[in-house]
Amino acid sequence: MLALCMCAGCVANGTESGTIMITDSAGREVILPDNITTVGTYGSASTRFITYLDAVDMLVGVSSNDKTVDVDTEGRPYMLAHPEIVDLALIGTADSFDAELALTINPDVIFLTTEDAAAANEAYEKAGIPIVCFYPYDPVTQFDKFSQSILMMGKVLGKEDRANEVIEYFAGIKADLIARTPDIPQDEKPVVYIGGVGNRGPHGLQSTKPEFIGFTLLSANQKAAGIASNDAATIAKEKILEWNPEILFIDLDTSGAAGGGALLELKNDPSYQELAAVKTGNIYAIPPDTRSWTNYGTSFANAYFVGTVLYPEQFKDIDAKLKADEIYTFLVGDPVFNQLYKNTGSLAYQKVDLSTI
Repeated sequence: MLALCMCAGCVANGTESGTIMITDSAGREVILPDNITTVGTYGSASTRFITYLDAVDMLVGVSSNDKTVDVDTEGRPYMLAHPEIVDLALIGTADSFDAELALTINPDVIFLTTEDAAAANEAYEKAGIPIVCFYPYDPVTQFDKFSQSILMMGKVLGKEDRANEVIEYFAGIKADLIARTPDIPQDEKPVVYIGGVGNRGPHGLQSTKPEFIGFTLLSANQKAAGIASNDAATIAKEKILEWNPEILFIDLDTSGAAGGGALLELKNDPSYQELAAVKTGNIYAIPPDTRSWTNYGTSFANAYFVGTVLYPEQFKDIDAKLKADEIYTFLVGDPVFNQLYKNTGSLAYQKVDLSTI
C-alpha cells in the first residue's frame, strides 16, 4: 500500500498551506483544499465509489443517471442502499456536465468519471470548481491502477484508511477465489458463456463480457475471451452456436431488453434450443453485473456463485446469497441482496427453468 501511495506523484503536499496536490486518473495535477466537506460527482462510477468509501454524507450533487431510482426495479446495489442520493442536486445530464447547475451548489470538488484530461479542463474552466478525474479500473486485470485510483479518491475525501480497507478487501476476495480454483486443463473444463450483459442499456444473449470477473478469476473455459479484449462485446449468433456452451449464465439486466431478453430468446429460438446448455438445463441467472458501469460488489458475488456451479466441491461452504450480502454490507453499508433478488425477477443464483419464463 505504501508503494502505491508513493508512486507517480499520486499525492503530494500542496503549494500553499491548507492544500494538497494530487495526480488524478487523467494524469492531471490538481491542487485542492485539504479539508474537503462537500462533493459532486458526474458519472455513476464516481458515485458508486463514494459509497464504497463511506462518504455519502459528503455528496451534494450528482448527474442525471443517479437522479432516478425505482426501489422495485433498481439493480444498482449502491442506489438500493442509498436511495437518498436521488434527492441531491443535479449537476449534469447523461450527456453533458452543466457548469451553471454545479455552481448553484458549489461543492469543494467534483469527481468526473473520465480519463479525458481535456474534458476535465474544460469543465474546470466553465465552473471554476476543482475537477478530479476518477476512473474505476478493473480490480482484477488492472489492480494497481484500481488501487492508485481509490487511494487518490480517499486522499481527497480524507478517507485514506477506508480506501486501504477497500483495496485489501478486494485483494482478499481475489486471492480466495483463485485459491479455490482447481488445477484442471482448460480443454477438460466445460465451455461457458455469459449473455444478456448490460452495455449502455439492456441487451439479449449476444451481449457478453469477455473480462467477466467470475470467469477470469476462476479460469473458466470462456471462448469469448479469446476473440475480444474489451469490457463489453456483441457476439454473432453463429459464433455462440459454434461454441455450443455447456453452461450458460444469464445476466438479469437482460430482462429489460427489447423482446424480453436472453431468457426468452433461449426459450423461443429453435436454433438456441440446440445448445448443449439448453438441452441439459444448465442455465443459471445472476444479478446485473453491469448497470451504469460495473457493479464490482455484484461482480465478485457473482464469481462466488459461478464457483459453486463450476467447482461445487471447492465452493461447498459458500452460500452465494449470504456471500453477496457480506460483500454489499462491506461496500455499500447494507445487505441489499433480497431486494435486488426481487427486483430482478427472483431468479438470481439458481438454475432457470425456461418453461416457467
